[in-house]
Amino acid sequence: MKKILYSLSIGVAALGLTSCEDFLTKSPETSLSPDAYFSSRAELDLWANKFYSDIVPTAETLAELNADDNCSSTSLSAIQRGTLTPSSKTWTADTWKPLRNINYMLENNKCTDASVKTMYDGVAYFFRAWFYYNAVRQYGDMPWYDHVIGSADTDDLNRPRDPRGYVMLKVLQDLDMAYELLPAKWSSDAVYHVSKDAALALKSRAALFEGTFRKYHAGSEYLPVDEQTFDGVTVSSEWFLAQAADAAGRMLGSRKLYTGNTKGIAKKATDASYREYFILEDAETDETILSRRYNVDLKVRHGVQFDYKNAHRSAAARLVNHYLQSDGTPIQNRSGWETLTYSDVFSKRDPRMAQTLHGPSYVAVDGTSHERLSFERTFNGYRIIKYISDSGHETATTSTTDFPVLRYAEVLLNYAEAKAELGQLTDADIAATIDVVRARVGMPALATVPTTEDALMKEYYPHAKGSQLAAILEVRRERTVELFCEGFR
Repeated sequence: MKKILYSLSIGVAALGLTSCEDFLTKSPETSLSPDAYFSSRAELDLWANKFYSDIVPTAETLAELNADDNCSSTSLSAIQRGTLTPSSKTWTADTWKPLRNINYMLENNKCTDASVKTMYDGVAYFFRAWFYYNAVRQYGDMPWYDHVIGSADTDDLNRPRDPRGYVMLKVLQDLDMAYELLPAKWSSDAVYHVSKDAALALKSRAALFEGTFRKYHAGSEYLPVDEQTFDGVTVSSEWFLAQAADAAGRMLGSRKLYTGNTKGIAKKATDASYREYFILEDAETDETILSRRYNVDLKVRHGVQFDYKNAHRSAAARLVNHYLQSDGTPIQNRSGWETLTYSDVFSKRDPRMAQTLHGPSYVAVDGTSHERLSFERTFNGYRIIKYISDSGHETATTSTTDFPVLRYAEVLLNYAEAKAELGQLTDADIAATIDVVRARVGMPALATVPTTEDALMKEYYPHAKGSQLAAILEVRRERTVELFCEGFR
């Protein structure tokens, strides 16, 4: 009997050890494990969806980042108050969460379908670049991390910042990698997914930003020297500007601008298409490279129209003075231009003015009659109507119009600005960029590289410099008019 009990005890003990070992090595059933996750397209898609919500700016963020020298609202921004300083911007653990999620997917993507694995690696590289581009804009120098940091990795956690030039070099390299890995077009909902064109568009934007920052800030406390060498690559303002021109140049002629006229707000497409583009329920797919999606069924909506109404968002006269006359000449060529009446100031101007601001001919989207300006919605008579759809979008968080984040018109202007800042803009460049943007609204072509500086633009941009200063000023005019209220220009 003792032998039997002894054998039974050994067996139970062995079984207990086996069960304990199995239990300790099992993957958790209620949380994600890299050993079991990232193996299918559905799992990669679910994880990557968070990148879009975490990193792509919302409609409200983009449309409301306009409280600068060109408009105002019920409260003054830090820019207008003169209180925006580097020390007022701090980062927290939450700042870095999107980056950790990106690097985590890159390290653990084990999808057996090679094409799917490649595509989602491209998504991750794209968003890591956008994360750092946003970070450099806000913080300047930043530590560059291309891997997941553990809680015990004290060296990584406490390492100093890398120079902004190094970080922006890495941003462009990530976008080059994204371009190689991303599809030209997704099989469905293509305009809501990042693509090869999105990588080129973002690269042109990021490189142009860094190139102009270095050109106009080199020698300051923020950038002691322009030219620096990292990993065998010498970066400078000219290097970044050339990168911007190359990225944008690869897209020239590949897309077209929206010229629709479906809502009945004007008789001619040239008087309607610019305004209509920004109030489409579903993003159009020619001009739009990447859009944020807003939809009733998805329960995703924004409140841009509500905010514009209740915050009394108004354009400044500075913006109004950027708009050329309909014959392509500056407004200061008109006698008495500084004291024009409300009606006259809109008369014979670039059609984008009446499609951006509430003029005498304004027609509401859900009506066919002219609507008189109400000062309940503006401080100074220059009510902003860009993004304003019908009254069904007017209450808090009820707008379902899609919001373009990257669009072809910007790429064209990125190319023109980079070339002008480099002193390399040609008549052919103007025909392929600025004249295409102006043609949408029926404005006369600029045609040739300007050599005479516009006095008013020079007053508005006193720090602009370069061998093609007159051209730089005209490009800045065009960017201000075309990209107003889009969060940058």
